[in-house]
Amino acid sequence: MDSETSFTADIALDVLQQVCADAGLDARGAELLGPVGDNAVWRLPLEGIVARIAWSTDALPSVRRELGVAAWLAKQDFPAVRVAACGDQPVIHRGRVVTFWEEIPKPQQASTAEMGTLLKRLHALPCPDDGLLTPYDPFARQHSHIDEATGINPTARAFLTTRLTELQNAHASLNFALPPGVIHGDAHRKNIVRAADGQVMLLDLERFSTGHPEWDLTVPAVYRRVGWYDDATYAAFAHAYGLDVTEWSGFPVLAQIRELRMTTWLASRTGREPRLIPEALHRIATLRDPALPRHWSPGT
Repeated sequence: MDSETSFTADIALDVLQQVCADAGLDARGAELLGPVGDNAVWRLPLEGIVARIAWSTDALPSVRRELGVAAWLAKQDFPAVRVAACGDQPVIHRGRVVTFWEEIPKPQQASTAEMGTLLKRLHALPCPDDGLLTPYDPFARQHSHIDEATGINPTARAFLTTRLTELQNAHASLNFALPPGVIHGDAHRKNIVRAADGQVMLLDLERFSTGHPEWDLTVPAVYRRVGWYDDATYAAFAHAYGLDVTEWSGFPVLAQIRELRMTTWLASRTGREPRLIPEALHRIATLRDPALPRHWSPGT
């Protein structure tokens, strides 16, 4: 099987075309949505379907959980992406794991106020009692992402490994303010959208878990730290949710963990996307020296 560093858009497209042919789906005009990382996501414009291709069968447990979560959310009448009726899923092809999802028509990025409102509703859901959800691991795939960061120098990679250990220790000592429950796990601005009919919906259920809501709430707060949100945009989120997570004493630790994840994810792509090396090194430099201005660039 190809390694993750060789999981490119071309490889993913080849998998997509073959799986679609077997399923009787028309993949002509397939459009790649976003960068290729752990997954490649393709829109099939002639089918009204979005295909999600995971890089390895190692992702199979989380993919199966994602399908189960989608079914559970549908039963809860919660506005989230739905699984497409394309036969048995997931489909495994050449070591990749493929799922098909209903396309959300003309999605727009939700406002931060809409994000806060939807996450408030999500966090109020009762946890399923059938073992569907597992505890969230904020350090999942971190070691492998660092190992895959072949485009950065050894010193930078060693720093990331050291910082990971430090933050694992710090996280173990956190005292959370909010009770655990259902969380999205990766509630960033591309995963909460407004459909053409105005409904705000949740995407990308891969990291859906049980955990503390503070993890989801940290994401927009970190976006403000790295220059992607201004104060007013973040304040709208906190007001809509009804809580400003930055006022919690444990926030700096979660923020650093989130920033590390954002950095290692980007760095893991540098071997196949050398254009990302300057941004990866910039992020690492700001993690080394918090006094440096963040001003990160999105890794698209």
